[in-house]
Amino acid sequence: MGTLSSTSGDMNAFFSEVTSIQNDISRLEQNITQIEELHEISLNSVSTEDQNVRTSRQLEGITADTTQLSNRIKKRIKDIELANLRLASSPDIQIRRTQAAALKEKFLKTLRQYQTAESEARRKYQGRMERQYKIVKPDATPQEIAQAMESDNQQIFAQSVLQSTRYGDANRALREVQSRHDDIKKIEKTILELQQLFIDMETLVTDQGVVMETIEQNTQQANTSLQSGNQQVDNAISSARSARKKKWICLIISIVLLIIIVIIVLKVTKTI
Repeated sequence: MGTLSSTSGDMNAFFSEVTSIQNDISRLEQNITQIEELHEISLNSVSTEDQNVRTSRQLEGITADTTQLSNRIKKRIKDIELANLRLASSPDIQIRRTQAAALKEKFLKTLRQYQTAESEARRKYQGRMERQYKIVKPDATPQEIAQAMESDNQQIFAQSVLQSTRYGDANRALREVQSRHDDIKKIEKTILELQQLFIDMETLVTDQGVVMETIEQNTQQANTSLQSGNQQVDNAISSARSARKKKWICLIISIVLLIIIVIIVLKVTKTI
């Protein structure tokens, strides 16, 4: 009865953790939607510079929160999968594995959604940078534009602004290009982090499986050594018992022989 109650309690805790992770994934989906909306606001609005700064800060804040949330979800799923490896003989293991697989699939699907959203935002930011650069330098070649967008050195734009006959428009375009360049770098950093998350999730079970297999092998070796040791002890005990038995037999034979010799000596003495 106690075992049944303990198993029931463990599964209640397990389902509580599953529900909590599902809630975190839902929150992650909401964050991604908000990030997409902020990208659209940043790309399409004709806001003031102060409004653009606020939008940029909002993006930075929610992106940082999303990164922390993603890593936390990854760790919690990892903990469940590791626990499942330890509980391979549990009667509830199939339920646990099914729930863990569903969580992992939903999480990976959400990460793919985030990756797609960031890749699309990067493409749009690059298009916006290209249009702004053409305002600064209308006769720019595709190679010049590509070099300018990939370079961290914005002197290329600054020189073009100084040479432009539309200084006011060119100067505004330069500021936006610099801002978009920073946005693209942040997006690329997020995409790299997402790629690492995918790698971590794919290698999760494999790495844990190796660890658990090693533990099981060590346990089996320990059991084998213990059994061998027990056998040696049993053999030693048997040998000791056998030696004691032989010692007693020899003692009894010696006593019998001694008695016989004494009787013979006594008989000979009487005869004389």
